[in-house]
Amino acid sequence: MPEFSAVPELSAADSWEDISPVAELAYGGYGHTAEYHASAASIFEPKRSLVARIGGRACGTCAVYSLEMTLPGGPAAVAGLGYVTVAPDHRRRGVMSAMVLRVLHTLHEAGAEPVAALNTTEAGIYGRFGFGLASQAAKVRIHRHARDLRETAGGERTVRIGAPEEHAAALAAVYAQCVGERPGMLRRDAVWAARAVLDLPDHRGGSGRLLCMVVEEEGEPSGYALYRLTAAWEDSVPRYEVSVRELFARDPASGTALWRALLDVDLAGSVVADRPVDDPVLALLADPRSAAPVLRDQLHVRIVDVDRALEQRGYAAETDLVLDVTDPLCPWNERRFRLRTGPEGGECRPTAAAADLELTSRDLGALYLGGTSLVQLARAGLVRELRPGAVRAAATAFRHDPAPFCPIVF
Repeated sequence: MPEFSAVPELSAADSWEDISPVAELAYGGYGHTAEYHASAASIFEPKRSLVARIGGRACGTCAVYSLEMTLPGGPAAVAGLGYVTVAPDHRRRGVMSAMVLRVLHTLHEAGAEPVAALNTTEAGIYGRFGFGLASQAAKVRIHRHARDLRETAGGERTVRIGAPEEHAAALAAVYAQCVGERPGMLRRDAVWAARAVLDLPDHRGGSGRLLCMVVEEEGEPSGYALYRLTAAWEDSVPRYEVSVRELFARDPASGTALWRALLDVDLAGSVVADRPVDDPVLALLADPRSAAPVLRDQLHVRIVDVDRALEQRGYAAETDLVLDVTDPLCPWNERRFRLRTGPEGGECRPTAAAADLELTSRDLGALYLGGTSLVQLARAGLVRELRPGAVRAAATAFRHDPAPFCPIVF
């Protein structure tokens, strides 16, 4: 643990206003509009969130959200961490460590969510707190000259374009049908749904307003895309960039119709989107090389209580394994656990039996959503196999298809 000259005093935040000044300073001093603050305050949970103070001055923040996330096997409660910030003049003094450890220990002591998750602006920070990289996104850039898609069955779809608020009911209906398909997806109430279509002019970066494309099958919404255009010209020829914020479809034909429509937007030169690593568009492209997908990290997951966390997710195969877990920051996890999985889920209990696998809580977090290869971790020397065949057996049980994805930054 890092040392610091003054121990930060941690207390619950009374309101969003307790957090916003430090958060704005930590993110470069950019001010935000009243609309932004109202949106952030609407999802803020003051009783769960922390403010760190030294000498009475606020110097660190950590928001905690009550989330319902799709896991392999179904939805479950997950604690989301956001706005984990430290004032620039208080960095490297243990403020962040104190806040994150307080959150983890509080979750454990209260018997609250057994798993925490976060997005991160700097991917190298949270591994030391036991967060593992659990999902990735592929950034695709499809140029108009390479827009040819393979033919798929399913019939014609009607495409409508308008403002997101005009299609709010359609967006909610389609998202509700798709949210259970991939681990990492979050249930959205009205407040989170409003945040998903938030379109602040000062956050557009020179792009146009947010637009909504809805596809329908026999008059019923079957897919949608949220997108915006950024103007660009090359030798007097329009080469606008179509940036996709969200795209969901309840069937393959609707998804194909959305991609065809996006690739045919007037003035467009390319379509850019962050998509699941196994997104169907990568299979639909006649020239898959044209998408030039680039991987980036997405959700980082921290196992708070190993036994409860492993019991609340499902598994792809039956197995009986003993995991020897290393977790110095959460010592209640530093022991052996016997995990038995089957069609009804998993049972996980502390045990004194000989271990089959040795791994850290960080690598267990990376495996949690089913998108990280345990075989890859073992070949990298991060997971140690103590019984022959244990890596393959565990890899089959933990893996999930399709891959995890989360379009929401919290």
